[in-house]
Amino acid sequence: MLYTVVPLERIYSNRTESLLINTHEKEDKKEDTAVEFKDITLKHGKISARREGENYIVEGINSTDMRDYLKKEYSPGSVITPD
Repeated sequence: MLYTVVPLERIYSNRTESLLINTHEKEDKKEDTAVEFKDITLKHGKISARREGENYIVEGINSTDMRDYLKKEYSPGSVITPD
């Protein structure tokens, strides 16, 4: 049994297979596509962000304060400028 909020069409699709194939092709080409990640500390948790140029893009949030999840600046895809 799989308990998830993700639609089953997204889980059981050919996309997973294509991602695996693309990953193996990139490994064969030996491309250096390292992505820099950073955890930004909040009062009640943290934000996971990836570096894109000089800024960081929010990837996810982990907080014990439910109000943090409602803030626009913490939503996935938002841009955070470093201090």
